[in-house]
Amino acid sequence: MNITIIGSGNSGLIHAAKLFEKNQHIGILKSTSFGNVGFFEKIRKEGQYDVVDETNGGHRFTVKPDFITYDVEKAVSFADIIFVMTTTNQHENVAKMIAPYVRDGQIIVIVPGYMGSLIFKQYIKKHIIYAEWETTAYNGRIMDSSFVRITFYNPRNAVSVLPQAKTDDVLDILSGLFDNTKYSRNNILESAFHNPNMIVHPIGILFSASRIEYSKGEFWMYKEGYTDSVVRVIEHFDKAKNQILEKFGCEPLGYFEAAKWRNEEDLSVSAMQSFREFAECSNKGPAKIDCRYISEDVPMGLGLFCSIGKVLGVDVSIQESIITLTSALTGKDLRENARTIQYLLQKDNVTFEDIKKAIEN
Repeated sequence: MNITIIGSGNSGLIHAAKLFEKNQHIGILKSTSFGNVGFFEKIRKEGQYDVVDETNGGHRFTVKPDFITYDVEKAVSFADIIFVMTTTNQHENVAKMIAPYVRDGQIIVIVPGYMGSLIFKQYIKKHIIYAEWETTAYNGRIMDSSFVRITFYNPRNAVSVLPQAKTDDVLDILSGLFDNTKYSRNNILESAFHNPNMIVHPIGILFSASRIEYSKGEFWMYKEGYTDSVVRVIEHFDKAKNQILEKFGCEPLGYFEAAKWRNEEDLSVSAMQSFREFAECSNKGPAKIDCRYISEDVPMGLGLFCSIGKVLGVDVSIQESIITLTSALTGKDLRENARTIQYLLQKDNVTFEDIKKAIEN
């Protein structure tokens, strides 16, 4: 298949590499003029980049995509499937950018989603099938502007599809591209609410803010940040999340159980054991308060969560307090440009039925 990856950061290059291993035809499109520019220019000039895959015994290989480009028309026209692997606060810009070149029948996969399909539908007036992932299939990062290092994969990667009726068709395709992507969620709201970053990133920074600033880059969030008392905050967060999920016919599932389901081959281990083992192999960071963990996951994730909770009459006071306090920490109003269900549906007085219809069709 012809597959275009939009986004040339860590996630984009990692997933392009895994698709290249599957003998797919791959194109990489850089969607902005900032972020990893030096490394992107290097690989664009050379037409390739090197990968070390620690999930496969440290296997080293070179990825040679069909193209690495800034040319939007070329990248979109090439694709049978488009993977959008930018930060979620770039969704609107990407949707506007690709809309003139999208054609009927393409599949657009948004990683992660945060219900971004509804943004793309505002700008793209073609017969498109959308899929959303709650998180990435693989993790890692660009190392020293030199090579891409793959450090972790999720044994289970769940997707949701819009319209719902196309779920089986899309799952057949995606499971052939990524072996761990053979599971589905009921709808794009369920995928959004199981995005782990919305929960652990803001909470981890909020309760470790002074440590992050004092340590000057020597903070290990997953090892240090989630003590028993902080875990209790996450569990309180889950109460509201599960109330909302149940209203949409989805199975309640707490953060730690969802993380175990994604991360573990052996589901007999306890959820906290799984989390602690993941923490031991996680990367250092963040090095500052005002980072993607706040600038993306608070407005895009918590903003969406709270707006839906309020429509349903669910108590989202904990989530609202996290937005308020992280806004104070950063000196920014993180509600100002937050993603809300009202924005996604382009409607002020949103009802439960409005949301249900939008996530099904």
